[in-house]
Amino acid sequence: MNTNFDFYNPTHILFGSGKLDELGNQQMPGKKALLLISDGKSAKTSGALDRTQAQLEKAGVEYVVCAKIHENPTREIVMESAAFAKENGCDFIVALGGGAVLDSSVAIAAMATNPGDLWDYVNGGTGKGQPLVNKPLPQVTITLTAGTGSEINNWGVISRNDTHEKIGFGGTPELVPVLAVVDPELMKTVPSKYTASPACFCITGKASFRNFSGTGLILPDMKMPAMRCT
Repeated sequence: MNTNFDFYNPTHILFGSGKLDELGNQQMPGKKALLLISDGKSAKTSGALDRTQAQLEKAGVEYVVCAKIHENPTREIVMESAAFAKENGCDFIVALGGGAVLDSSVAIAAMATNPGDLWDYVNGGTGKGQPLVNKPLPQVTITLTAGTGSEINNWGVISRNDTHEKIGFGGTPELVPVLAVVDPELMKTVPSKYTASPACFCITGKASFRNFSGTGLILPDMKMPAMRCT
């Protein structure tokens, strides 16, 4: 058995009921945030947006709201949101939402500071696979759904409609969020299917390692407790 592994998780995680109310006490990675949410209404109607805005104000942080992210985020919306961040002088991102928002945040963080097009930096498909030129914007993530772990992940899945591609982007350590808020209270108003689906994702993801011998020691040791918790 291969017992070697390289495990790197630098994200500061605030976990527990009511933890969103502690956001304003944390050290923010910048002075003006791009507050990224979906183009839907859940963050607004649940009160999560208002609470996040209050916490940023408590921390003395300016922000602009970008409510453009849709399901299966596209290259075009990433580039548009990155341009919005540049125009408004944002020096970090607060991503408030589910998988689409958190995935988009990774790509927007990169393109808000780097030249060219997102696909210049995508590895695979028609991407050019170039390395990032500049350090991306720091990210603070606040998840409104449970299950994928996107709030501490430095990858995002982005679609490109003209080439019919849907591909992962990221992987560099600088794209790992610096702070993640995981507050179960924020998920009470989420439709049950959006809680059940990630739970199934967790179970099948952990179970798949039973048939994969290349994971090293750490994942076999973690997968059964993780499945029980799910």
